[in-house]
Amino acid sequence: MILFMGHILTFLTTTPGNLIYHTVLVFSIAGALLEAIHSLRSSNFPQERRTVIGLSVLLGLQFLQFAISGLTFPGLLSAQLVLPPLDRAVSLLALVWIAWLWAFPEPIRKADAATLLLNLLAVVALAITLVFWVQKPASSFNLSWYDPAWQAFSVAVILLGILALVLRKPNGWINGLAMLVLGFLGHFATLVYPMDGNFPGIVRLAQLAMFPLLLTLSHRFSFPTQAQAPAAKSRKPDEPIQERRRYSTDPKTFHALMSLAAETEPDKIGQALARGIAQAMLADLCFLISMDENKTMAITCGYDLIREENLGSTPVDRESIPLLATAIQRGRPLRLPASSTSSDLKGLGMILNLSNPGNLLSVPVTSPKCGPIGSVLILSPYSNRLWSAEDQTYLSNVSALFIPILERGQQAAALEVERDRSVKETHVVLEKATEAKRKYEQLAAELEGQQDMLSQSQLQAENMAALVTMQEEARKTIERLMAENEQLSKAGATRSPDDEQTERELRQALEEMAHMQNALADANIKILELEKRPAAPITTEQMEVIASISQELRQPMSSIIGYTDLLMGESVGILGALQRKFIERIKTSTERIGGLVDDLIQTTNLETGRMEFKPQPIDLNLIIDNAMAYTSTQIREKNITLRLDLTGTAPRIQTDRDALQQILIHLLQNATAATQTEGNITLRVQMQAEKDNHFLSIQVTDNGGGIASEDIPRVFARRYRAEHSLIQGLGDTGVGLSIAKALVEAQNGRIWVETEPGVGSTFSVLMPVVEELPGEN
Repeated sequence: MILFMGHILTFLTTTPGNLIYHTVLVFSIAGALLEAIHSLRSSNFPQERRTVIGLSVLLGLQFLQFAISGLTFPGLLSAQLVLPPLDRAVSLLALVWIAWLWAFPEPIRKADAATLLLNLLAVVALAITLVFWVQKPASSFNLSWYDPAWQAFSVAVILLGILALVLRKPNGWINGLAMLVLGFLGHFATLVYPMDGNFPGIVRLAQLAMFPLLLTLSHRFSFPTQAQAPAAKSRKPDEPIQERRRYSTDPKTFHALMSLAAETEPDKIGQALARGIAQAMLADLCFLISMDENKTMAITCGYDLIREENLGSTPVDRESIPLLATAIQRGRPLRLPASSTSSDLKGLGMILNLSNPGNLLSVPVTSPKCGPIGSVLILSPYSNRLWSAEDQTYLSNVSALFIPILERGQQAAALEVERDRSVKETHVVLEKATEAKRKYEQLAAELEGQQDMLSQSQLQAENMAALVTMQEEARKTIERLMAENEQLSKAGATRSPDDEQTERELRQALEEMAHMQNALADANIKILELEKRPAAPITTEQMEVIASISQELRQPMSSIIGYTDLLMGESVGILGALQRKFIERIKTSTERIGGLVDDLIQTTNLETGRMEFKPQPIDLNLIIDNAMAYTSTQIREKNITLRLDLTGTAPRIQTDRDALQQILIHLLQNATAATQTEGNITLRVQMQAEKDNHFLSIQVTDNGGGIASEDIPRVFARRYRAEHSLIQGLGDTGVGLSIAKALVEAQNGRIWVETEPGVGSTFSVLMPVVEELPGEN
C-alpha cells in the first residue's frame, strides 16, 4: 500500500502526471466559473459577481503557471530554478482566494484588504525565494529550508480561513470547510513527512480532491429559474402553453390600486403605494425608502401583506446597508438572496426587528428632474420567495408609473411644511404686533400722565390767580378800613361804648385781614415756584421719541400686512373658511393699530401746534367714498346698514383734504363701534350758506342706545381703557373723537353731540369752507 502511494505521488510530480494534475485543476476551476457566470446572469446577485472574480483569479493563476512552464521547454527559463518556487506561490495564492470565496461571499472591506495583503506577502515571498534559490540551488527543493517555510505559511493561511468559516458560517460553509481541511492535511503532511523532489506530491493529491468541490460554490444561494413549458407530448398540438402566474390577481390588489389613485393626503399616498405593490408582487413586506438632497435615507412607510397592516417610518443608517445604500444612490436595482453573512440583510433585520429578512429586491425610483429619490424595497421573510429578473423588470416598470404620484405627495408635503412655516411666522408677527400694541399703550399712558400734569399745573395757576385777585381786594378793604378808623379817631376824643365795640371789631377784622394777607403772600411764593418749573407741553425731544417709536411700530405692522396678504392670496396653500376668517381679523387688527399710531402722531402735532392746514380744491364725493371704504371692513363684520343722505349734488369745495377725511373716518368709526350688529347708521352731508359765508354740515347718526347726560361732557375728552370706564353708547375708546374735535375747532368749526336715551346719538359738525364756482379750477 505504501509502495502504491509512493508511485502515485511520484506520478503526480513527474511527466505525464504533471499534465494530468494541472488539467484536472483547470477543468475544475473552469467548470465552477461557467456555473458562476450562468448564475450571475440568472440572478444578478452581488455574491455571484464576487464568485466570478475569485474563480477568474484562480484560473488566471493556473494559466500563468502554464505559460511560465511553457517557457522552460525552449530553454528560455530554467525549470529547476523557476518552477518549484512558482508552484509553492501559486498553491498559497489559491488557498488565499479559496478561503476568500467561501468565507466572504458579501463585500467586507477589512476582509478584502486582508486578502490583498496576503497576496502581496505571497508575491514578496516568491521574489525572496527566487533570489536566494537562484544563487544557491540544491538538487531537491523539497529537502531545502524553503519548502517548510512555504508549507508553514500555507498552513497558517488555511487555519485563518477555517477560523473565518467557523465564526461566520456563511451559506455552504461546510463545503468550504471540507476544501480547507483537505488542503490542511496535504500541507501539514508535507511539512511533517518531506519527500525527495522539487514538487510536493501529497499537496497535489490533496488539491485533486479539493478543487472539484469548487463546482458546488455557485449552489450556495438559491436563485429563481424561468418557468418551463409543459412537455410537447403532454399537450395537444393546438393547446396553448400555460404560463405560470407569478403576480396577484386577487381583488384586493385592484382595491389597493384604486385607493392609491383616489388618495390625496401626503401621509397616506405612500401607505397606499406600499400596499398596492405588496398586493401586486405577492411580497411579504414592502417598504418605500426616501433619499433627500443630503443623501440621507429613511423608510417612510411600509405594508405587511401577511398581517395586512401598515408599517410606520423609521430612520436608516447608510453604514448598516452599504450595498443597498450604494444601489439607491446610483439609481440601480439590487437583488440579494437570503444570506446569513450579508451585512445589508443583518442591518435591515436590526432596523425592522426581523430575525431573517429573507430575499431582497430593491428597485430605484428615479425622477427625470431630480434623479434618484428613493427605492421600492420588497422582502420575503415568511414565504422565502425568490425574486427573479422578471420580477425586477416588472417592479421597475411599475415604479416608473408611480413617480408622478410620489412627486405629488412630495409637493403636498412641501406645501404642508411651507404652511406650517407660514403659521409659525404669523405667530411671530402677531407676538411682535402684541408687543407693539403694548408699547403704544405704554406711550399713550405716559402722554396721558403728562397731559394730566399739565392740566393740574393750569388749574393751580388759575387758583393762584384767583388768590392774587382776592389778595388785592383784601388789601384795598384794609386800606379803606384804616382810613375810616383814622377819621373816627380825629372826630372826637370821647367815644361811646358802641364806638369802642365797633373799634374792637375793626381791630379783629384787621387782624384777620393780616392773616389773609400772609396766606396770600405764601400763595404768591408758590406761584413763583410754579413759574420757575419747566413747561409741561411736549418738547422737541419727546416729539422725536414719539416719531421713533411710531416708526418701530410701523415696521412689524408692514410685515404682518405683507404676510396676511400672502396667505389670503393662497400662494402658499389653499385656505379654509375658518382660516381665512382668522387672517381677515388679523389684518383688521393690524390696520386698527396703524390707525392708532397715526392718531398718536396727529395728537402730538395738535398739542405742539405743528399741525398745518392747507386748503385745496377737493371733490366732496371722493372724500366721502374714501372714508366709507376705510370703515367698510368693520361695517361688513357687524352687518350694519349705512345710509347716505346727500342734499343735491355735493359741489367742489376748498378745505384741508386730510383733516376733513380724518373727521369723517373718526365719526364713522365711532358710530360703527357703538351700533349693534345688523343696526343702522346714517351719514348726512350738506352745504349751508349764510350771507357770503359757506358752511359744510356733517351729521352721523347711530342707534347705539344713546349717551347718559352725565357722560356728555366727557365725550370729546381723551380716555384710556386702563384708567377710565367706558361711556355707554359711545363707540370711541381712544382719542378719535378728541382728534376730530381738535381738527374741527382748529379750522374755526364746531362739533357737538345730540343724544336720545335708548335710541342713539347724532354727532354734528359745522365747518366753514370755500365753495368753488362752476368753471373754476
